[in-house]
Amino acid sequence: MTSSPFSVREHVVPTQYIRDYPGATLEDQEETLSLHVKQYTPQGRQGIKPGAVTIIGAHANGFPKELYEPLWQGLCLYLEGKGLEIQSIWIADVSHQGVSGILNEDKLGNDPHWNDHARDLLYMINYFRREMPRPLVGVGHSLGGCNLVNLSLMHPRLLSALVLIDPVVTGQALHLYQVQTDESNGDTLLISWPKSSAVRRDWWPSRAAAASAFKQSKFYKPWDPRVLDLWIEYGLRDVPNAVRPQHSPSSSPNNETPVTLATTKHQEVFTFVRPSWNTKFDTVSKAVKYDRAETPDLHPNATMVWPFYWSAAPVTFDNLKHLRPPVLYIFGGKSVLWWDELKKEALARTGGGVGGSGGAAEGKVKSHTIASASHLVPMEQVDEVADKAGEWLVDELQKWRKREDDWNRQWAQKSKEERSMLTPEFQNMLQGYAKISERRKAKI
Repeated sequence: MTSSPFSVREHVVPTQYIRDYPGATLEDQEETLSLHVKQYTPQGRQGIKPGAVTIIGAHANGFPKELYEPLWQGLCLYLEGKGLEIQSIWIADVSHQGVSGILNEDKLGNDPHWNDHARDLLYMINYFRREMPRPLVGVGHSLGGCNLVNLSLMHPRLLSALVLIDPVVTGQALHLYQVQTDESNGDTLLISWPKSSAVRRDWWPSRAAAASAFKQSKFYKPWDPRVLDLWIEYGLRDVPNAVRPQHSPSSSPNNETPVTLATTKHQEVFTFVRPSWNTKFDTVSKAVKYDRAETPDLHPNATMVWPFYWSAAPVTFDNLKHLRPPVLYIFGGKSVLWWDELKKEALARTGGGVGGSGGAAEGKVKSHTIASASHLVPMEQVDEVADKAGEWLVDELQKWRKREDDWNRQWAQKSKEERSMLTPEFQNMLQGYAKISERRKAKI
């Protein structure tokens, strides 16, 4: 990006031990994979600023982490315009995609799990904890939204707020198979996202040729030009490489260097769906019969259980009720993932259960729909996403600061003994509880 407001540092850290599925790695299940991380710090920031916000980002399937740089820029400008400073923004490519996937390409199998990245983010935060002052805020898109929800379910108090941009956290896998009408002849077409990814073009004779093709494609037409430029820069890699070893500059006109996708189409499809070919459906009992060793996390009530299934998203939807951080959902009005009834169900479920935030009933869950946007909201409507996320975060972080101040003040009033030993009040309550228990036993 030109005139970036950030100083950017790159890091490589190990991933969490071990992966969820044994087939995630090529040879050894105990193989150590690497995570490529970028840290965006506002220009001029020196050291740790108490009270400054740390943002943890998470990207969508098949899209490199760098595509969100315009969003970070807009969010930084909005928050700092309201007097809230950003300490730094951290985002990593999942282990099998982007630069992480390139670092690991000789170690990757064919079976990644979405929750691997949730655990990797927890490891990353522990690794860099001294550079990540609270409050920590999660901003995730699509797959990344699911990753951050599961990170928060593992560690409910780690993230103080979540912005989930058209997150994939539902068992309704209808978007994987869309019914569309061919405008040229009126025929009905069944469009499969995984199939489209599997047969997508993944080689161009040069980066310039790829850029020209992207700019003429209907798919990229709604994108913000800043995001498209970043896709051309970071969504491609030079050939030859491990996936495309057969091409060389001599195979392209004018001896140019050919390019292929930075995230292979293979890993993109493996992320979309997982085989469940041996699953059976009993037409009498209406029960789904499956091998738990082969498909341990298949959700029998999901809309798709054969021949492929979605692993993390349906279970995540069940667990939304336990989500602790306050949540802002940002939906695309044209998204095929979310329709009005499903949005209402998610909003009602989020945070409403044991250990949750209290949900929408307590003002902890809100939503905003950008009518003109598809599922790729942050690629298409960067500024509106930044403004709506920033507006909500200003309010939530003010509430967080008040809770922190109240806690710190009350804690400071206690002696060291009161902070670490049984107090008289605690002892009296134990005695009272013992007497109640004795009376209950006597009645029995």
